[in-house]
Order: sequence, then structure tokens, then C-alpha cells
Amino acid sequence: MWGNDMLTTTVAGRTWNFKKAVGRNAAAGNGFTQPYDVALGPEGVIYVLSRGAEGAGGVVAPNKRIGKVTMDDQFLGDFGHSEFTWPVALAVDSEGNLFCSDEHLNIIASYNEDGERIGEWGEVGSDEGQLNGPNGIAFDADDNLYVVDSGNGRVQKFTKDGSFLATFGSAGSDEGQFDKPWGITVDSSGDLFVADWGNDRVQKFSAGGTHLMTFGSAAGGELNHPSSVAVDSEGDVYVADWGNKRIQIYEPDGNVITSLHGDAVEFSAWAAEVINANPDAQKAYRRVQDRTQIGLLDRPVGIAIDADDNLIITDSTRGRLQVYTKEKDYMDPQFNL
Repeated sequence: MWGNDMLTTTVAGRTWNFKKAVGRNAAAGNGFTQPYDVALGPEGVIYVLSRGAEGAGGVVAPNKRIGKVTMDDQFLGDFGHSEFTWPVALAVDSEGNLFCSDEHLNIIASYNEDGERIGEWGEVGSDEGQLNGPNGIAFDADDNLYVVDSGNGRVQKFTKDGSFLATFGSAGSDEGQFDKPWGITVDSSGDLFVADWGNDRVQKFSAGGTHLMTFGSAAGGELNHPSSVAVDSEGDVYVADWGNKRIQIYEPDGNVITSLHGDAVEFSAWAAEVINANPDAQKAYRRVQDRTQIGLLDRPVGIAIDADDNLIITDSTRGRLQVYTKEKDYMDPQFNL
């Protein structure tokens, strides 16, 4: 009853197949609450950051947590309960340790593979090495951590233990400047891509902070407050277009290829378990004639791409992940009639 028919998008010699949805809205257990980011751990583990609901007066709510799941719907547990205020982003180092930024506490916290907290660093301020609303984080090949220092309009580079190394950028709208930047990724060449949220664009930099190019703009609604960015094995660039509720895909030279708007019209395995145990919910679902709206992305925030070029999207408002796979060397079927 709840199986997915494969939905395919083919453009410019590239094909993306909708693979599945993972998760459901839940304040605890095998579900997510406002999933904001996703990171890939060892042995197929997927970490999902639930930003959670806001408590009264900024009280830390227990539904802010980090879940451990797999692509085949295993729930491996969660951790970090009540340890965050406004958690934003995740990154995994070469040893399999997980790092999480908190933009309210102005810290970077770290955990081992068992979910035990093993470190924390960060100091509020605007001097070099200080933080004001840290958002996206990403490791380079040498285990240096780039931190999007959003409130200070810059990107800072640290050792994973928190020692300051370098900084670039400033607040503004010119080339190389930022307005409330959010997500960041490092590609296989060591270049950086930063989602410049307030300027409706993504900027690409060298490892040393030299501006290389810009993707997108607000013109024609091409990007509307992008929140995250990822690069696949062929160099295509994926942007979580938060305001337009879609994923915008670019060629390496910046040309738009296509957009993904979400295709999760059937329930995930976890959601199906709940629905199957509730006859009234089953009846209500059967009465829905057009399920297109159910499948659409609603405020996608974080994205990650695994070694098999699976695109994993945090569908934040709907409390789930949507997963697409990129098919290489795709050929249109030939029919002899």
C-alpha cells in the first residue's frame, strides 16, 4: 500500500531518480523534529540534526537531538538531548567524530561514534577566532574545520580542537562578502562553496579564501535564501533553495540544470508503521485524491551527498528526509513497436 513508484527527472544528460523518504515528524524515537542538517558517518550511518521546537523563553527543549539512522530505515538511537539551544549544522571528521554548531551558545560541540560528548569550544565575539552565530561547518582533507561565522559575515578556519588558523570575508553584498551566510561544503579539490543566505546566492572560494565564482541570484527567483550546498562526484552543485522550497542544481560552470521539488508522495517506512496502526488515519489518507502536495519539499535546509551520489535532503517542516539517486550513463529506453 505504501510502496514508492520511482519518479525520474532527466535533464542535460543527467537523471535523478527519487529513491525514498526516511523518517517522520516525532518528538522522540524514530523520527525528527525540524531536521536541519544531515551528515554521513562511518559504515553507512546517517546523522540527522533535529533543531526541535522552541521552548518558552528560549528554554532548551528535549526534542533537540541528533539521530543515528541508515538508508534502509534502521533507527540506531539518538543523543545530545537538552544539550543545545539553536543547533544548526553537522560535520564528520576523518576519525568518525561528529561536530555540531550551536548559533545561540556560540560553540562547536563534538561527539564520538557512540554519541558521547568529547569536546566543546567557542567564544563569543568579533575578533579573530571568536564566533557570533556559527552556522554551517565542513572539514577539509586535512581535518581543518571551516565555520560559517554568520553574525560576523565571514568564514573562519580552525583545527578541529578549536585553534584559529585563518579567516576571510566580511559583511556586505559585494563579491566575496556575505549577508547572514548559512551552509558550507568543501569539494574534492578543496574549494569552498558558501550559501550566502541574505544575498540569495552561493559563492565559491579557493581554500585560501579567494573568490572564484558566484552561483545564482535573486533575479527571476533563481535563489531565495539558500541554506545549504553540496557537490557530487561529477562536480554538479546542489543548493537547498530554502525560500523557494526546492533543490536547485547547477553545472560546475554555474548554469542551472534543473530543480527538484520533492516526490515523497508515499509514506516512509516509519510513518507507515504509525499509519497502519491507526484505521482512522488510513481512511483519511485514502480520501486524498491528489497526493502531489504531500510529496513536496517544505523548507529544505540541509543536504548531503554520499559516495554513491545519493542526494539526502532534510525536509524540515515535514520532519523527514527525501533521498534521490543520480543515475550515471543514463540512456533513454528504446522501444521497437
